[in-house]
Amino acid sequence: MTLRCWPLFFLLLAACGPQPGAEHLPKLKAALMAVDSAALRFDAADHSAAVPAHARVDSTLAIIEARMHGWVVNLEQGKPFSLLDERRRMLKRQPGRERRIQQEIDRTRRQIGHLVDAIADGAKVDAEGTPIDPAYLDSAVEDELRIAGHLVEEVDIALNFLERGLRDLDGVIRRADSASIALSSIPTSPAP
Repeated sequence: MTLRCWPLFFLLLAACGPQPGAEHLPKLKAALMAVDSAALRFDAADHSAAVPAHARVDSTLAIIEARMHGWVVNLEQGKPFSLLDERRRMLKRQPGRERRIQQEIDRTRRQIGHLVDAIADGAKVDAEGTPIDPAYLDSAVEDELRIAGHLVEEVDIALNFLERGLRDLDGVIRRADSASIALSSIPTSPAP
């Protein structure tokens, strides 16, 4: 069933009279709409920028570490490097997050759809042969609503990491590189 058919499906289901578990349909519909909204926001993000941005940060940090080898800096002097390292950590796991979230979006949509179908069809057993009764539906709906809520939160976190990782990246790289050049060019005092 395509996503565009869901509102019509819920309307037809309501017109057919109460089904066992029908009280869960509004919550399931709201969860599906929240997942769809999160999926749209997630799909609109520029995920393809994460890998090359991470490579640039990683390369810059390697150059800075080689340049600064043996140098000790204080907390204030190290801020540009810490900021760049923070960006590296945010961007490093982005491709894995993207794959995992896409899989979870598909799984959550499918599971909610199965629950809606089971309620609409008045199913007596699930795909594994477990009897479907009100307690089963209550538990399954509670699980899927919790999972959908966590998924929406995870999408928000992943988008925040992506946005923060990419924000003013050229400036962050430039400031860290300049700081390393300036610090490493300070003459050392000769040993007594």
